[in-house]
Amino acid sequence: MSESSGSTLQLPSKTTALSNVNLLIVTDSTNNIQLITNSLHAADMKFTYDFRSIDLSLERLSQKQYSAILYDYFSDTNSKDIHSLREKIQWLCHLYPCIPLILITDPLGDKQAVDMIQLGVDGYILRRNISQLPDILEKTLFNFLSKQAIVTQQEDLIRQQHQKIEQLEREKQSWLKQTKTKQEYISHQNKRIEQLEQEKQSWLSNEKAKQEHISHLNHELRSPISSIVGFARMLKEQYYGSLNEKQLQYAAGILSSAEHLLALVKNYLDIVKIDAQKQKLELEKLSVGEICQAAMFIVKEKAQQKGLNFSLDLDKNIDFCTADSLRLKQVLINLLSNAIKFTDRGSITLQVRLKDQFLYFAVIDTGTGISAKNMTKLFKPFPQITSHHESTGLGLTLSRKLAQLHGGDIIVTSELGKGSCFTLSIPQYQ
Repeated sequence: MSESSGSTLQLPSKTTALSNVNLLIVTDSTNNIQLITNSLHAADMKFTYDFRSIDLSLERLSQKQYSAILYDYFSDTNSKDIHSLREKIQWLCHLYPCIPLILITDPLGDKQAVDMIQLGVDGYILRRNISQLPDILEKTLFNFLSKQAIVTQQEDLIRQQHQKIEQLEREKQSWLKQTKTKQEYISHQNKRIEQLEQEKQSWLSNEKAKQEHISHLNHELRSPISSIVGFARMLKEQYYGSLNEKQLQYAAGILSSAEHLLALVKNYLDIVKIDAQKQKLELEKLSVGEICQAAMFIVKEKAQQKGLNFSLDLDKNIDFCTADSLRLKQVLINLLSNAIKFTDRGSITLQVRLKDQFLYFAVIDTGTGISAKNMTKLFKPFPQITSHHESTGLGLTLSRKLAQLHGGDIIVTSELGKGSCFTLSIPQYQ
């Protein structure tokens, strides 16, 4: 096997994806051009752009290279109009296969939206969510360049395999000239086939082992740690006899460390499951007030132990939402627990607001705050954050992934020494 077959894929960085961004905006509305460029300027994105009408865009572009095509389309319930859109999308994807295409439109309906993705649209955004265009553009460019990097590496691997096949063929021809009997040639080839088969089986075994490792990781890690937690709790509660003060201190330390390790393992396994696209949401109609109260009840005692003001500020016009009850509560508990951990005095408020069919759960604290330098590291696993040295980062990483799985996100604002605000946003109804 060639050495490159075991090499690590080098994906482009987000900095590379966002350098020299040159856009082609396809639209018949000059007003929408301003709307689109304003949303990109609002995100401090550096870019240049040209624009064309929808009809002119179907002609081949000049030699000028574009980073992406933004196709601004006004939807219509008329089926002929949708059919025309399909044809234009197909033609654009055919003419410019090496330029990612992002469709900006009003709601088309689920079926039409899926059709657009299947036709080759790389990004899709509703006009009412135009403020999210910078994120969509960033992800689309990064994903497109990543796919190109993967294709390039696969082509390199194929080329190397072809070269190796040619080399083997030359070796074969050379060896055939030197062998005197057909049996020797067959024996040599059989050994080579056996060697290749062993390499193939070794690769398959490694892949299977990776899958089995993830599958069994849950049981192999959680079970023993859960046992440690249980035994430590029994020692601390002195179920089987009295302990002296030092023994109680050690039992409490073991219990605290084991509970922290168990939470760390659970968060890591949940992240792996989401990244493997094996995590599914169990959506149901929920009372927003009840889910907030349930999350606050779990961490309320910790807040009271530190003497913190703990309150819920829920708008009266908010009643129900559609979400995964377990996962939504998990995110709220994570955000509330973090706030309690880094707030020594003052208050913690869970504020819930409704805007543009999105619910915003803001956890506001008067804690230590976060520096601008550390803000960029918050949602990365195991960040080196000086002011948050006790945090592994897995809780926030998992929380953001669960928020995005719901179609939302988590943003943070903070000032060092004056507290922080972590805001979870999700659609009110899925």
